[in-house]
Amino acid sequence: MEKIYPYAVAKIKVKENRLLTNANLEQLATENNIKRIVSTLIEKEYKFDMVERTEDYEIVLKQAEEDLYKLIKEIIEENNLTQIFLSKNDYYNIKLILKSEIQAKEYKENLIDSGTISKEEISSIMENKEYDRLDQNIKQAIKETIELYEKTKMPFIIDSILDKACFSNMKKLAESIDNKFILKYVEKLIDITNIKTFFRVRKIYKDPFIFEVSYIEGGKITLKTFKESLNEDDQNLKYKFIGFSDTIEQALYNYENLDKFCDNYIMNYMKEAKLKALTIEPILAYIYAKQTEFKNIRIIFTGKLNKISTEKIKERLRKSYV
Repeated sequence: MEKIYPYAVAKIKVKENRLLTNANLEQLATENNIKRIVSTLIEKEYKFDMVERTEDYEIVLKQAEEDLYKLIKEIIEENNLTQIFLSKNDYYNIKLILKSEIQAKEYKENLIDSGTISKEEISSIMENKEYDRLDQNIKQAIKETIELYEKTKMPFIIDSILDKACFSNMKKLAESIDNKFILKYVEKLIDITNIKTFFRVRKIYKDPFIFEVSYIEGGKITLKTFKESLNEDDQNLKYKFIGFSDTIEQALYNYENLDKFCDNYIMNYMKEAKLKALTIEPILAYIYAKQTEFKNIRIIFTGKLNKISTEKIKERLRKSYV
């Protein structure tokens, strides 16, 4: 029998009422008065009173993310659920630092501070090469990345090896929770990541070797299927990927919004959690819903502050959970 979380799910169901709807997002994208945008977000519990300038919205979003994970840790015992989301940021920071070292560029301002390891700590570990302070999975991935990059001098190797290690870790975390919905989420995330890589290789690099090296195991779409499809005609491509045909078709006609279509695919899966009343699925879906909401708020503020057209902002928005 699946473990139930009546208190936690009830709490999350109340929180879902505070999420931005698709209609809210459309309204914010249309609104040209930044103060009105801020006012709407304050009603949704975003703490803009902690900043003096609208341009500092990232500080508000960082606080919102901290509040999100604090809430989840308070209402459930499964620390591995939050780790599935947070550990990705550890790997992102490591990739950023390694690439910055190669290119001799400053990186600290671009580090994300919402991983399982603080950005100060990961920066210190990487600068001093104290890899033994990290868990075995990350440590091994860093060593393998450095060794292979030294041999090939191909920057994409950094993303390739660390992404594989990241998703391997996420799948282990999902398996430890023993919930089919969560495991399927990670598998779908792996598939959708491989699809994004597939399109980039097909459109930009046109080199099967790059895809083969970058392919992440653990999803449902095999390497063989991808390799056989690299030179497939556009009109036949959607039939090669069962369950992903709509996303493939959208990407073929609007490659610029590939990431959006992939995000929407995962969101459509997350909406299945609404049918669950007591088990952990609605909690996972709420975390993903909030992460998507943060992304949409960034899209809106970036667009407004950089005078991007309303239509272009709307085009980039992801689907809301509610």
